[in-house]
Order: sequence, then structure tokens, then C-alpha cells
Amino acid sequence: MNNREIAIEYLRCFCAGDIHRLESLMAPDLSFIGTFHTFHSAEEYLESLRHNPPEKCEYKMLSVTTNEDSVAIFYEYQKTDQVMQIAQLFRIKNKLIKDILLIFDGRGLD
Repeated sequence: MNNREIAIEYLRCFCAGDIHRLESLMAPDLSFIGTFHTFHSAEEYLESLRHNPPEKCEYKMLSVTTNEDSVAIFYEYQKTDQVMQIAQLFRIKNKLIKDILLIFDGRGLD
């Protein structure tokens, strides 16, 4: 898989709730920075997902931009009762996701 495919596979697995597959896409020293949480390793992030699994959802990609070592995906995250616009930036090294920056407007969410 190339970097674009890795980032899209991450999004697909997250929205399907496939935590096991997500694990295979991440470097052990993953850095995750999001609207509500920051994690300093893949295990820390995965443990959070195991305790509070992502709901299965749909998504509609709006834009995918790539460069040498990163992929930015802008998409609509479609849950049962809401649609949110989300931006994620993935930095990929040696075919594994090294950094994730997640940006969305979290107002009104629990």
C-alpha cells in the first residue's frame, strides 16, 4: 500500500470499528493529537478505543491531498443523528502511521 491507501484504510477501519486492523497500520511510537485527546503511543490510543469503541458510521471523502510523507483527508463523518466535517493529517514512515492530527468542531458533543 502507498501512503494514500494507508490513510484511507485507517479511515475505513475506524468507521467500521475494526480496532484490530487499525493496530496493524500504526507505528508503536504513534503520536495522536485530537480535539479532545492526545496519545503518545499506539498502545495508549488503542487502549482508549478498546474502552470506548468507535461507533460504526459512514463517511464521505471530500478531499485527499498527499505529499512525500503525509496525507490529509477532509471528510464528512456521518453518524446516525449528525454529520461533521473532519480533517485528519497522517504522517507515514516505513508504511506505518507515525502521527495523526485530528481536527473538528467539537462544540455540542459529549
